[in-house]
Amino acid sequence: MMPGILAQRAAPKQGTPAWVPDGATDFLDFINGQYFSAGAERNILTLLGGDFDPSAISGSGMYVNFDNSNRPTAIGPLLSDLLTGLVAGMTILFEVTTGHSELGGFLLYIGDNESYFDSDAWNVVEANGGVWDEGVLDISTSISGVGAHKIAVTFNRDIGGGNHQYAWSHDGNAAVTQDTPYAASTMTDAQLGWPGPPGGGLQLFQTYIRSITVYPAKLPADLPALTGI
Repeated sequence: MMPGILAQRAAPKQGTPAWVPDGATDFLDFINGQYFSAGAERNILTLLGGDFDPSAISGSGMYVNFDNSNRPTAIGPLLSDLLTGLVAGMTILFEVTTGHSELGGFLLYIGDNESYFDSDAWNVVEANGGVWDEGVLDISTSISGVGAHKIAVTFNRDIGGGNHQYAWSHDGNAAVTQDTPYAASTMTDAQLGWPGPPGGGLQLFQTYIRSITVYPAKLPADLPALTGI
């Protein structure tokens, strides 16, 4: 039986269970098949749709690779929380493992549709590169090495005076930040394991997403503790 699908209750269970990290608004634990969003436990099929392949979930996490069909689209309460979080400011923690020496591809796309060639507003989290905001912001970093990695990205944190901050930390390293003189645009869609522009082939490579945790926006100084391995 795949974790988190048949084992989940048909109706959401209200309240925050003990296994949800403190302060998190959303928690997708693909290893243990436990999913929480918008104040309740959820069935994963109510959170991921589109080109989501439930068979990609195993005890190792949710697998995304160039040769499988798993390209999940956030739906329902998860999509609502991601879009609301983008406007208010949020931090997302990704826990992943990779079987390749370079962790490549895109972890998350948030935009007006699923192709930034057709969109004027988008935010992209690249597994080995950083976060892009509407083609203007580009936080660069580098992750390498087979095995486990933790990546925390803060979007659109209000720092006053009309300015907003993005930040990136991985594997316990100090956060890299960049400020913008504008807030993030309102968006409509979100996708995990996004393959990039049509024909781009930039989906994650040999990657298991072990968990995804969404928080209200955190300070850059808090990110290294969040990503410590």
